[in-house]
Amino acid sequence: MEQTIISELEERIHELLPIEGLKLSAPVREKVAAGSSHFSAHARISRQRFEVAAAAVPPHKLALLPELISRLDAYAKRKPSRVPVIVARYLSPQRQKQCKEAGVNFIDLSGNVFLRHGQIFVERTGFVSRFPEVRKGRGPFSDKASLILRTLLSEKDRTWGVREMAQQVGLNPGFVSRMAQELESRGYIARTDAKIKLRQPNQILEDWVREYSFKKSRRESYFCLAKNPEVILEKIRRLNIPENLIYALGLHAGAGLVAPHAVYREVHMYVSSREAADFFKEKLNLRESSIGANLILIFPYYRQSVFWGAHEITGLQVASDLQLYLDLYDYPMRGREQAEHLYAKRLKKQAEG
Repeated sequence: MEQTIISELEERIHELLPIEGLKLSAPVREKVAAGSSHFSAHARISRQRFEVAAAAVPPHKLALLPELISRLDAYAKRKPSRVPVIVARYLSPQRQKQCKEAGVNFIDLSGNVFLRHGQIFVERTGFVSRFPEVRKGRGPFSDKASLILRTLLSEKDRTWGVREMAQQVGLNPGFVSRMAQELESRGYIARTDAKIKLRQPNQILEDWVREYSFKKSRRESYFCLAKNPEVILEKIRRLNIPENLIYALGLHAGAGLVAPHAVYREVHMYVSSREAADFFKEKLNLRESSIGANLILIFPYYRQSVFWGAHEITGLQVASDLQLYLDLYDYPMRGREQAEHLYAKRLKKQAEG
């Protein structure tokens, strides 16, 4: 993958850097740090000459970006004429910001560029990824596998043995071992004395929201006779709900109980089964409605993990902060705004320390 990135950069350099008089020698590949393929090339723009010290970072190594930036910057500083550049297929706005704050330039093959050296300044950003990620097999953000990440994120300073983790999440040790290898290859965990420990939790969240889609869950829309969401929540609170019927408030309704911010009109509720859905339909006198619905029952595609970390608040079951964040991040009606507020109030310490 690294060599593919380097080759495409060579082919498209004048498209990505449309600077008159730009000349670049053939890259010389060299290993400087683990996790990427470093290369150097001599560049000339008009009368300015400098050496490009670049790191090609494949998608599955982007979680290691802060470490790679630091190593590349240290390498470039050994020689004043070296200009550090991160090269990737795509860098999200957050990762572009990381590069800028470290004083490291970047070029991605989707068109985003930041290059500052002497009198040269080029900045072209805002391009979306030209490389939609297609994963084979079961990735770490799939339903069952995400139980591992959810557990690691909940106790980010703890080290885990594979069998210990398997017992904790109720999964086969062989499956956990395979997922641990995948997590390590992405830079999400580190191994110490045959145990695993979380690293780069904020990068995990950034990658997770890009792969997650609330739209994959099946929804049923209903009208509940209530003048506002608070009345609906009070009606749910008063129900005598059997223990075998599992539910959890999600999206704005859930976030409004843990970190209120955005005004909302619909109550979203995860239900574990058809039986649970029918219970709420009967007890709340719900009527199916495509227009004016104010209660949405959700049958989650994260069937095994969506209720992980659910907790009680004022007599109501609420999905975990992590699940609320995932659901809200790309939700169209003030979802990103509420997700960012939830992150600042509840998840930031967990993700950044």
